[in-house]
Amino acid sequence: MGADRAIRVSVPAIWAEVVGVSLFDFLGPYQELEEGQSVHLIFYPFRHGAGYVPDKKIRASISQDKDLQGSLKIERLLVPEGWEDSWKRHFVGTTVGRLHIRPPWEDPPAAGGAGEDGLLDIVLTPGLAFGTGLHATTRGVLELMQDGGVRGPLVDAGTGCGILSVAAAILGFAPVYAFDSDPLSVEAARANAASNDVDLLVEGVGVDAVSLDGWEEKTILANITVEPVLELLSRMSKEKRVPRRLVVSGILEGKQADRILEAAGAIGLQERRHILAQGWRSMDFSPQDAGG
Repeated sequence: MGADRAIRVSVPAIWAEVVGVSLFDFLGPYQELEEGQSVHLIFYPFRHGAGYVPDKKIRASISQDKDLQGSLKIERLLVPEGWEDSWKRHFVGTTVGRLHIRPPWEDPPAAGGAGEDGLLDIVLTPGLAFGTGLHATTRGVLELMQDGGVRGPLVDAGTGCGILSVAAAILGFAPVYAFDSDPLSVEAARANAASNDVDLLVEGVGVDAVSLDGWEEKTILANITVEPVLELLSRMSKEKRVPRRLVVSGILEGKQADRILEAAGAIGLQERRHILAQGWRSMDFSPQDAGG
């Protein structure tokens, strides 16, 4: 049996999603495995055309936070063929409010749970690009999305595997538009929409280029990282496009959250609710004159 050359980047769980997104651009898709308070991100750069990437470049490409850099561990290893299926045992169904997210090899939830209306079933095939999509930041957005009775049109900025877009459509938001600059994410989001028989418009475009036309009447989801969110808020300010609702995640509590609160407040958005989980803050904004 042959072997595949891999790079294993081990980080505290709180940093896993941010580091994964930062390294994805040049190391390619990755496998995400949890071990206690750490997460191993396993990349296969030779398979995806990156070749040898020195440790120095890996460290320089992620946050320079001292705690992260001090705890970061980079290893190079050979992985037996067949690794593509090994991550599956780490992905099991989970429930967030009325939403039950499961892999296709698990049975749907039994009828009746989660109150009178039962659970809403979501089938997710994430591939390797962004793990299972059930990081604390994603769970925070899924929970906040279920607040409030107004649905209407929705935009998912940086959709990744498409879990938030699919969940939005199942919850009754329509139409749902999703975008991501990464072609693998666009492919994954479209596949997951098809698996759940929901209508999504998914396009390959970045935060810097997406059109903000009509965003005043939309709910915007932005589960990305702090700098793209700030860029998005800056564009909203310049183009005077204050959304009906903005749900932000991928933001660390503390200085990052303070920057988002300041930028959102400057364009007339007020935080109505937030969720803290594992050091991450998921934030739900609406215009200051919207009440609540």
